[in-house]
Amino acid sequence: MNFEKINTYYDPWPHLIIEEFISQKFAQELKNEILNFDNFDDTVMVNRQRINKGSKNFEKILSSSINIKKIYEFLNNDNTFKTLLNFFKADKLNWKFNNNYKSFSKDYFGKQQDSISENIIKFLANKNFIGTKLNLDIDFSVSGKGYYRGPHRDRDTRVLNFLLYLNNFNLNDGGAFEIFDYEKNHETNQHDYPRFPEAKHVKISKTVQPVEGKMVIFLSTPNSYHAASQFIAENKKRVFVYGSYSFNRKVDWKKNNF
Repeated sequence: MNFEKINTYYDPWPHLIIEEFISQKFAQELKNEILNFDNFDDTVMVNRQRINKGSKNFEKILSSSINIKKIYEFLNNDNTFKTLLNFFKADKLNWKFNNNYKSFSKDYFGKQQDSISENIIKFLANKNFIGTKLNLDIDFSVSGKGYYRGPHRDRDTRVLNFLLYLNNFNLNDGGAFEIFDYEKNHETNQHDYPRFPEAKHVKISKTVQPVEGKMVIFLSTPNSYHAASQFIAENKKRVFVYGSYSFNRKVDWKKNNF
């Protein structure tokens, strides 16, 4: 894993773009391991098939795939989280969060569907009855023609999110990562930022083209609205890794007044 070709941006919200985070060879090996494993946990967002942390399929692909295990063990680490977070300069952040977590759990994961047990844990953590824990949530994904994800921000428990792309596409293939500016950025309360904003309140600020081995990382601030443009390529698969470092409670974001 390589951090030499990294660029840091703060507008409209903090994000990193790392070119050649992994080598072309490693990206191709990861892609092949995912494509050759034909048991997926679910299908979302038209046709995005996922293998999610915590599932039996996830355990199987870890045990049978050398490269997937390697990237997972690198990412599922408190030191990796701190390394990524430290690329952002605190005095340039438009939002700050309480980073006092008690421990990093390598085994915990957020369920894709809300459950009673997970909601109880979040409630107790939000009320400070139990300590705040940080964990990695991750999935290995494959999508095809028609895949689309509209403007949104990620769940309230997310701290830092990332996308690792495993193949290349032409500009007219679609499937790009879109970064949005929110017209109500003056709001200072995190609860004034809906998870799914109305289209009239956001506009594209930047488009990031998927490139083999490229990694996009961003703080999950209340205004971190992003999307995936519609993937329209014929007979191609968009293969990628999505992950996030998450608390077992909602993240407490405070607007930074410069």
